[in-house]
Amino acid sequence: MRILVIQHSDKEHAGAFRALFERDGHELVTCVAPQMIGDVDLAGIDGLWVLGGPMQVWEAQELPWLAREIDVIREAVLGRKLPYFGICLGHQLLAHVLGGQIGLAPQSEVGLLHVAKHGNPPMFDGMPDQFSCFQWHSAEVSRLPEGVRILASSGRCNVQAMSWGRAAHSVQFHAELDAATLADWYEIEDCEKMLRNEIGADADRVFDALSEAEADLARLRRNLYRHWFASIPE
Repeated sequence: MRILVIQHSDKEHAGAFRALFERDGHELVTCVAPQMIGDVDLAGIDGLWVLGGPMQVWEAQELPWLAREIDVIREAVLGRKLPYFGICLGHQLLAHVLGGQIGLAPQSEVGLLHVAKHGNPPMFDGMPDQFSCFQWHSAEVSRLPEGVRILASSGRCNVQAMSWGRAAHSVQFHAELDAATLADWYEIEDCEKMLRNEIGADADRVFDALSEAEADLARLRRNLYRHWFASIPE
């Protein structure tokens, strides 16, 4: 498959998912927004992944490039019925395109935290009822779009994972993150400073915590990856 990946920095890439795509021979077509979003062409694209970023969905009124990105997602999901996977901002943008509402969360979530799945959705097949994941967001899906299923929640954020139809799925948490990916994030100006402002002294051992949790995080990634491909209509 040729999969378009929209990312919002050259350092905020698909992270540890990239090895899975490479292993299975899929081609990733990278679009770094805002620089490249105006040139996106969905012709010949078999699926769309949209990653996280520091901007907010409601800023599209002031950011023409973000409005363009929303149009691309709308065309992909509603127009072309392409399989979709969203992470963090990409999760919120999917909800927006489907008619939901995004707002500031009462409390942000930052760091290695826990999420609880709803029942046993295939996306989290074999995962414990509560599992670890890395969070970094201050906004949330505040009103669910019609026809969307909530698949996981946390105490601070009700819509941690959701699905729409067969092949549109998204997660609020950063499923792509491992220690190597966070090291790339740290090359972004002020990223480390912002993380320290959010979690204080816990930032001193965040890399150790990610490494210690890697077996569980990798299992989560494999489940998400496998389920996304399995859900694509033939």
